[in-house]
Formats: sequence, structure tokens, C-alpha cells
Amino acid sequence: MIYIERNAQNDIENIHFAPGPNLEEISLHDPKLKKYIETSTDSEELIQKVLNQLDLDMVRVIEDVIDIMIDKNLILFTDLPDPVQNKILFKKSIRNLSNNNSIIEDEELINF
Repeated sequence: MIYIERNAQNDIENIHFAPGPNLEEISLHDPKLKKYIETSTDSEELIQKVLNQLDLDMVRVIEDVIDIMIDKNLILFTDLPDPVQNKILFKKSIRNLSNNNSIIEDEELINF
């Protein structure tokens, strides 16, 4: 998710990738967010930060898709190359150390 700060004129002033005080969650499909990113003075850097964060989020989605495919016997875990198996197992073991195992926040909705 992306969270924004607004200025006194109610325009987007800054974006963040975690909730915090005085931050407002914004839909990824909000045209004002895209406009802010496009017109920002550090637009290229900001675009890269947003893409990097979305890439991290997509990795988790892909992991979940792999789990679903394995659960439905569409693929076997052993069908995956050894390095992929090792990375998945290691990430799961590390993730289990965290209290946050879900990729979706309880209040997060898909907004189109």
C-alpha cells in the first residue's frame, strides 16, 4: 500500500510505504497519485522507489500462487529447481520468525 501526506492545499506532498501519523492510504489507481509521481521534482527516483516496493509485494504474491498450485497438485514442489526450492524454504522459515505472515493487511481492499 501507499500512504500519502497532504499539504495545506490538500495536494499530495509526499508518499510512504508504511502507515504512520498524519498519513492517508491511497488507492494505487488514484489518478492524483500517478500525477504526483509524474510531476515530482525527483520523478525518476520516485518511480524507481514505487516500482521496487511493488516488486517486493509481487514476490509475495508469486510465493502464494506457487503454494496454491502445489496445494491443488498442479505442480510438485520438487518440480521447482533446487535453488528456487531453497529460497522458498528459507524465506518461509525466516517469515515464520515474524508476527506478520500475511501479505494483505486486515483492512486492505482491492480498489479498482
